[in-house]
Parts: sequence; structure tokens; C-alpha cells
Amino acid sequence: MKKFLLFFLLLMIGNAAIAQQYKTHTVTKGENVYRIAKRYNTTPEAIYKINPTAKDGIKEGEILAIPVVNDQEFKTHVVEKGDTVYSLSKKYNTTPEAIYLLNPEAVNGINLGQILRVGEIEKKDPTAIDGASEQDKDSILDSLKVIPEEPKIIRFITHKVKRKETLYSIAKRYKVTVEDIKRQNKRLYSEQIKKKDKIRIPVFAKESIIKPIAVDSISSRLTTTTQYIVKPKDTKYGIARRHGVTITQLEQLNPGMNPDLPIGIEITVPTTIFVSLKDSIQSGFELYQVKPKETIFGILKRTGISSDSLFKMNPYLREGLKAGMVITIPKDTLAVDITQGQYLNLASKLYNFKPKKVAIMLPFSLDTLNFEAIKETEEHLKNKQSLRIALDLYSGILIAVDSAKTRGITTELNVFDTKKNSSTAYLKKLLSDNKFEETDAVIGPLYQNNLETVAAELKKYNTPVFSPASRKESSLYDNFFQTRPTDVMLQERIMSYVDSDSTDKNIVIIVQQSKKYEEIKEKLIAKFPEAKVARIEEGNYLYEVHLNKVLVGNKPNWVFLESNDVAMLSNVIPLLNAKAESHKITLFTSDKNSAFDDDSVKNEYLSKLHLHYPSVDKEFDQEEVDGNKQVTPFAKKYKEQYGTDPNNWAVRGFDIAYDILMRLGAADDLYHGVSFEGTTEYVENKFSYTKKIIGGYYNNATYLIKFDDDLKLTLVD
Repeated sequence: MKKFLLFFLLLMIGNAAIAQQYKTHTVTKGENVYRIAKRYNTTPEAIYKINPTAKDGIKEGEILAIPVVNDQEFKTHVVEKGDTVYSLSKKYNTTPEAIYLLNPEAVNGINLGQILRVGEIEKKDPTAIDGASEQDKDSILDSLKVIPEEPKIIRFITHKVKRKETLYSIAKRYKVTVEDIKRQNKRLYSEQIKKKDKIRIPVFAKESIIKPIAVDSISSRLTTTTQYIVKPKDTKYGIARRHGVTITQLEQLNPGMNPDLPIGIEITVPTTIFVSLKDSIQSGFELYQVKPKETIFGILKRTGISSDSLFKMNPYLREGLKAGMVITIPKDTLAVDITQGQYLNLASKLYNFKPKKVAIMLPFSLDTLNFEAIKETEEHLKNKQSLRIALDLYSGILIAVDSAKTRGITTELNVFDTKKNSSTAYLKKLLSDNKFEETDAVIGPLYQNNLETVAAELKKYNTPVFSPASRKESSLYDNFFQTRPTDVMLQERIMSYVDSDSTDKNIVIIVQQSKKYEEIKEKLIAKFPEAKVARIEEGNYLYEVHLNKVLVGNKPNWVFLESNDVAMLSNVIPLLNAKAESHKITLFTSDKNSAFDDDSVKNEYLSKLHLHYPSVDKEFDQEEVDGNKQVTPFAKKYKEQYGTDPNNWAVRGFDIAYDILMRLGAADDLYHGVSFEGTTEYVENKFSYTKKIIGGYYNNATYLIKFDDDLKLTLVD
């Protein structure tokens, strides 16, 4: 009766969801859901979804409904003591390469109890081999297979890798294949060779050397060649695929090719040109560029597709996965639905709970402190701005680490004192003396030149380096992350806002006379060619008569005021304030610097003029409820721990560190973590990272703030 009900249920499911097919599986002794999922090329979650009671356990003889994926079934094997991929390939009459393709995670080694796919189960064809028993059929099918003769190894040569050598060049030198070398040096399935590495080279008996069989003859393509100039975003994989050759064959055509493939160099390629990647993509599929440190296993996990499907779509993956490679995947499989309202909610999508390793590199200058002289130390702390910023950032970072822990993200925090402002030699020694290979992220140093040094040294590990304070970008290093939007971004933010609503507005430009401000003046005039420019006298003084010439009375006047001269602001702002109502003046600036905060510049005037300005952080007033200011959980926790309210740098330290930890928890690594579309926001800072064509990542998320009535600061956007 139970079996009848199950089959009836399956029939109903099949009618309701035509796109999804199912088959039944009778549980055998020793099986579990994970092993069954491996057999049918699906996931335990998919099986649980249609067999909810299976979560409580399954029993021998129980019948389960299994979703069909490509109608494939695989033989599985539970790893036992002494098993190796090579021994399993012998046992199941396959090759180590086939097992690695079916189990990409196995390149890092196999463990006791691990379940591996060891071959595809052949489909039974009722029209063939009629009358034979199942055992006879298997024997007949096995007899039809061609079993390759294994080459006989008579000895090994130990080769020490030299500079610029590749596996291909080494294999060519010893007249073996790259696969022959990898088979004897298993770590090379997942690692690249390095200078001074010692690897084993097999020497085969002459009569047993087997020449590799060409899968596809392309000799005509390789003999007819032309020159190709490398363009931005080109990769070896993309060029090879476009010209119908493998990466190995491309390297064979260009033995001295720079491995970094710099833009503008000429390389040799076949004359045959194939359809561009984008044009060749079928409906329902899209291109995806592989991120640094990404693995095949990670892509399979996030896309939810099988390894076979991935390799069928991308046969070139058999040569290995590399950063920058462009692969084909089903559309929307890598999309992560983590948007909550206007911002991304990473905390709701955490899955990577592996402990995070974060390094802090800030100028604490501990070597200059005299801890025995308390007054001297206090005076030093007061006067050294970089030290105060470092301590504030660090205090916020500690709160972030503690807060992430409540989400299940544990952090191993390593703190390093960068000491002097410019200390290249010291930093290089610091980096070489400590292990940064497995560090997930580095926050700091504070100064741009030190940041560049650290990014350069850690580029070989692809370790992300986050700039907490500098507004300067890096055009050299892909692992450089600039968290603070540049002045140019802030300028573009305010100009775009005004431009979006400038119809029927009289745009007025008032800019300080100086070389520094000439550039912003030119930008404003280029953006608003119809704007009126006020005449500024020597000494940065504006006469009222000149102001009257640029203001109009029949429509609103939107005024840009660009200056860091307190005297100029004290002169211009009162003049504008006197005409604020009669001429409907709204004030804008691309840089609300410290001069605007001077006591001689009245906030009452800025409030009346409704000053608009772009900002890195949202320094607006917090809401009041029943006359009391609402305190953020961070501010409350900070005060409990340190006995004082957090300043902007402490908040910034928290926001940067917490965002890094959340991205690490919601992704395989930070390069995957910053690929999410959308913006994250925490206490006073928001983050939306974009990759430069040449260089690292920059945060382009800014705020637009205005002085509202009654001296209140309001977030416009």
C-alpha cells in the first residue's frame, strides 16, 4: 500500500512539474542520502525536498523519489584505508583524470569515509544483447571496452625546477607528457610549480611509450599563423578558445610569451577566427570570469550544477581552472539573492564559517613610546595624529570582530605595527618574517606608499589589502581595495545630482582662485555650460555687485561654492544668506572641508541655504524618540567597552572590518564576496566595490547630505 501511494505521489508530481523528472531508488544496506545523491548526480537537499521524512534517517528497502539530472547515474565508492585515486582507477577500470573530473575536490587529497564517483553506470539497452542476464550484459559491455596499455616505468629522475620553467617545457625536455609528470607528483593537480621545486620525472621502457592520441587534429591551424595584439581583458583561455586551440598549443606557438599577458604585446595565433564568446552563447547561458583563488569545487557548489555539466560546457577546464578564465554557466546560477530593502543583507546568507585570518597593519609607533613616563606618553598620544587614527580604527575593528562572532564568524586577528610613515624596508621584512600565505585580508597600512608596498609583496598570494583611510587609487595591483571614495567620486556625485534636476534652474559657480581649485572650476563649467561664473577679486573676495550680476529673480538659483579659505567663506556665505529667500538660493559644494566648520561660518546660514554636499559617511543627526537620541547597537557596545562615544575613525574601523567579515562569511573568499551586485551599509559607511580594468577595486558608494531647517542634517540619498 505504501509503495502504491508513493508511485501515485510521483505520478502527481510528474504531471504538476513537467520540467522535472523523477525515478525511484530502493535503499540498500549501508547507503545514506549523501551517497545516493552522488550516484544520481544530485544533492542531498534536492532529495530531502521531495522526501522530507528522509531527514530523520533512511532504512534498507525504503523507496525514495530521486530527481533526474541529465539522466545520469554513477558508481560510487567509500574511501577505505590505503585507497588512492590511482588504485581506485585501477579497481574500477578508469583513469585518475576521470576520477578527478567527477570529483574536483579530490585534487586536494581523499579521506577515509569520503564518497567518490568512480564511473558512469552504462544505460541498459533492451534492444541490444537480448536474452543475456544482467551479469552477462556487463561482461559483454566490458569486453567491448579498449583497455589502454599502461607504460612501464623503469626509473625516476629528480628534476629541480628552474626560473621560468613550465610543466610543458619540462615534459618536452624529458619526452614525456604533462600528465605523466602530474601522475607522479599528485600535488601538481592543484598547485603550480615554483622555482627550486623538486619533482619526479618517470623514465619509461622504450617499447612501452604510448604517444598521446590527438583528440582533434588541428595541424593545419597551427601551421597557418598570424600576429595578434593583446587587448584589455584578454586572457590566454579566451584567445586560445577564439582561435580553436588549447592553452598548451598557444604557449607552444609562443615559447617566450610573458605569463602576465600585458596589454599591447604581439603574439602568434592561428589565422582561423571563431565566433566571439558572447555571440556563441546559447539562450539560457552566460559568461562568467573566474575570480582569483576560485576553485572548481566552489563554482559547482554555488551554481548547483554537476561537474559533468560544467565540463561539457567548458571542455577547456580539463587543463585547469585559472583566475581570469571566462567560462560558460547556466544563467542566474551565481546570482545571490541577498538584497534586503535598499541594501544587501550579507548576514542572512552566511555559510562559510571557516575561521577567518585577518591582519591589521597600522602605525602604532610603539617603539617611540616611553611607558615609564606617563605624562610624556599622554602628550605624545595627543600630538601624533596618525597614532590617534590608528588606535581609533583598531578599537572599532575589535568591536567588529566581537560582533561577527555572534554571527558564527570567528576571527584570528594578527596585529602589526608599521611604525614610521614611510618604511619600505621594515615592511618587507615584516611581511617576509610572518606567514601571510593563508591570510584572508589585510586592513592597512594607513599611508598610500606603505599600502602599495604591502599590496606588491602580497600580490603573489592574491591576498586582499584594504586601504582604510587613503583616497588615492592604485593602478598597479589587483589585490588593492580602496574603501574610501576619492574626491573625484564625490565631485561627480554632487554634479550628477544637480544635473538630474537642473531644468529651470540658474546655475551659479563661485570658485576660489588657486591652482588647486582651477580643475574643479573647469569640471563645473564643462558639466553646466550655461552656468554663470561669479567674478572673484584678488584675495578671494566677492563683491555684492558681482554676485547680483549672476543671480536671477525669476527662477531658483543653485549655487556651487568651492573653497577651503575661511575668509572667503565668511565673505560669500553671509551675502548668499541675505538673498536666500528673495532669490530662492540653494547652496552646493563638492567638498565640505574643515573651513565650513569654522566658528566664523554660521551653521544657521548653511541651514537657511540648505547646503548640499557629498560625503563618505552619513554624519547626519540620529532620530529622536520621546526627546532621546536613538543610540546604535555599535555605539552602545563601544561605550560599554571603552567608556566613551565612538568618533568617525572608530566607526569607520568597525564598518570596514565588519563588512570584510560578512563578505568572507557569505562567499568562498573576498574576490567572490565583492562580486555581489548591490551595496552594503552598517553604522555610517556603505560599500559597493568595482574592479578597475587595470588595478584593484574601489568603493564608489557615497552619501548626499543637506542642512535642513532647524540646523538638522538630512540624508538626501
